[in-house]
Amino acid sequence: MRYATSLLLGTVLTLSAGVAAMSADDPEYRERERIVKNFSLGPGSRIEISTIPGPVVIDTTSGRSADVEVVRAAPTRADLDCGGILIEQSGSTLTIRSVDKCTIVRGSQTVTLRVPRDVDLSLRNIAGRVRIGSTDGMVHLESIAGRVEAAGLREARMSSLARGLELAVFDIGERGIRVSSVTGGIDLNVNSRIDAEVVTRSVAGRIDNEAPGVRITEDDGQNQRALLGSGRGKIQIESVVGTVRIRG
Repeated sequence: MRYATSLLLGTVLTLSAGVAAMSADDPEYRERERIVKNFSLGPGSRIEISTIPGPVVIDTTSGRSADVEVVRAAPTRADLDCGGILIEQSGSTLTIRSVDKCTIVRGSQTVTLRVPRDVDLSLRNIAGRVRIGSTDGMVHLESIAGRVEAAGLREARMSSLARGLELAVFDIGERGIRVSSVTGGIDLNVNSRIDAEVVTRSVAGRIDNEAPGVRITEDDGQNQRALLGSGRGKIQIESVVGTVRIRG
């Protein structure tokens, strides 16, 4: 069954992450540095990643090891020396963030991680795309300049996404999933056996809901509320410029 709703949105969405950095694969970025580190993270640990001038890719495993790889790139050695990155563990928190040593920094960083699937993740001010694998922890995303791809999230808070979101949900945790202030639309893929209420508000575009077995309980031309299964969990979507597509 297909439901389409066109809405108008008077809110201007902003992104604090700034302009996306050039890729480390750019041929002009000849100077490079590769950093590899390994940490042990227990249950209840948290990873905080911020102010990264480039993409972040996170895969998850069933083990307790966190493998971190960072590739820094810049057009000259002087530019490379102007930038840096902090990677440190304090208690149950692993912190990864860029460090600028000059007023003007030209360069990029690509961050790749393999982490335990039960850790909490926090990503802020990322000037590139973000990809996150299946995880049982809470995922916080804020001010992401590139497109976000996430599969198998159970609990999440996402805001200020500048190039859209592709999200696959197989199960919903107690804290649910909340997404707000997205430019570029949302593709939401849900498991056919999922139990969730999907509430969509303030979409400057169209809402296409083709999830199997969906029951629309509210659709007034500006807001939509839908039930999948018994509606036990909750997915909230608000303030989107672009099309929201919900599929099974």
